Amino acid sequence: MMGQGIGQWSVIVAVAAGLAASSVVAQENDASTSNEKREVDPMDEPLVTDRPDFTESTEAVPAGHFQLEAGYTFTFDREDDVRVRDHTPELLLRIGVAEDFELRIAWSAYSFVETQSTAESPAGRPFTREEWDQGANDLSLGFKLKLIEQDGWIPHFGIIGELSLPTGSAGFSAEDVEPKVSLLWAYDLTDDLGLAGNINFAVINDDGDQFFQTSASLSLAMALTDRLGGYVEYFGFYPGGENADMAHTMNGGITYLVTKDFQLDARAGFGLNEQADDFFAGVGFSWRY
Repeated sequence: MMGQGIGQWSVIVAVAAGLAASSVVAQENDASTSNEKREVDPMDEPLVTDRPDFTESTEAVPAGHFQLEAGYTFTFDREDDVRVRDHTPELLLRIGVAEDFELRIAWSAYSFVETQSTAESPAGRPFTREEWDQGANDLSLGFKLKLIEQDGWIPHFGIIGELSLPTGSAGFSAEDVEPKVSLLWAYDLTDDLGLAGNINFAVINDDGDQFFQTSASLSLAMALTDRLGGYVEYFGFYPGGENADMAHTMNGGITYLVTKDFQLDARAGFGLNEQADDFFAGVGFSWRY
């Protein structure tokens, strides 16, 4: 059954790539009073990234270029007497292969997890037990396709399709293929203010059992200066795990455009209910070439 799912996703990727490649056209601008056509080079504009927020942008990397987005996230969660600290680097390589179409390779790299819990010695005295675990996470392959440009009340719209592959270490890998589809939208309210969101559908493997998970986000981004930007965002998972409650999270962050092709970022967030992680924070960068 999973083999059929992979085959179907391969067909979707191939069809999407064909549609994107066949739709490549030069953008037209009216040069003064003439009808000359000239191409607008997207590399002249600042890069658009998919980090540091949960919401993925509708924009694809320009054809013939790539964009590396990397960072580190620290996560803390406490339930009863168990405290978990997770240190995870993040890598995303986006490759523009046609206008409005990119290929994506994502990897949460290698996680270091510290677990502290309260226990009792044979003499009945309480003490804190500390355990460390580490391992590689699964690799994800996918694509992004920009479908619609904003026109009046119609927002920007795009789609991401991806497969998480069981390439990680034991205890960190899902040990199964996990397909995911994300519907992306964005709306420019003004030149300095924008609203965006994602609706995601995924099949998740949890301790050998698969379940269908939806998630969504809503992000408000603003340009504070020509180089400095900020955002506030809500995102949630419905449910947060198999036979678990929904998980709701708020976060915010800043971005700093060093050059039009290089950006630094920082973020922090907190869970709104018990199912969500209590706190997380991270830093990162994005580089386009």
